[in-house]
Amino acid sequence: MARVRQRVADRRVLSLVTAFLKSGILGEDRQLRKTNAGTPQGSILSPLLSNVALSVLDEYIAGLPGGPRSSTTERARRRRHGLPNYRLVRYADDWCLVINGTKADAEALRDDIAAVLSTMGLRLSQDKTLITHIDEGLDFLGWRLQRHRKRGTSRHYVYTYPAKKSLRAVVVKVKTLCRQVGVNQPLDDLLRRLNPAMRGWCAYFRPGVSSVTFAYLSHYAWQTVWRWIRRKHRRSTWRAIQSRSCRSGVQ
Repeated sequence: MARVRQRVADRRVLSLVTAFLKSGILGEDRQLRKTNAGTPQGSILSPLLSNVALSVLDEYIAGLPGGPRSSTTERARRRRHGLPNYRLVRYADDWCLVINGTKADAEALRDDIAAVLSTMGLRLSQDKTLITHIDEGLDFLGWRLQRHRKRGTSRHYVYTYPAKKSLRAVVVKVKTLCRQVGVNQPLDDLLRRLNPAMRGWCAYFRPGVSSVTFAYLSHYAWQTVWRWIRRKHRRSTWRAIQSRSCRSGVQ
């Protein structure tokens, strides 16, 4: 709240934010519990206040030698002397710190960041905080980031493609939707629920190297919908189902 007050002077807004934080939590047992610390999970204030709180991290990294404010000449000079350079990518409470340096540099900076965050009452999650080399890769915001050798060449590039966890999530969603829509309902009802879910997922991952993943998802969705159609028309032949469900002859 102290950092909010640095940017917002309107007392009505500050009172409203405080009221959100003090509103309490209604449990499953219908008991109202007071909230004296943190933000309720799912609250509309959580992403806003996480950005406010983690701005201390942005400011710390920006002020470091070799940080984003350093010039190209200064970064080159630091590399020649074996000193690290930094770049911070943050989306709400998910962040990735890219270091051009050694593992020891990364571990030392992790300890410094933990001390900086402690001033806001925050701590690093030991389970979610990972120090890794770009050749080994990492998952970030649903993406898999990893450096590979380009096929047919000796050059290496950083590729971004959907993480396996993200693919599993959309596969489960397709499977769940096909179970939720009963076979007594029209095929159009199933497609009207499937298409927005898959379209949104593919739109998010379109900028990456996703053609192989999209091909797998397309095949899985087709097979899952086909099994649903087979359950709906148990006594029909393949050709009869095809002529009834497909707009053109063979698909």
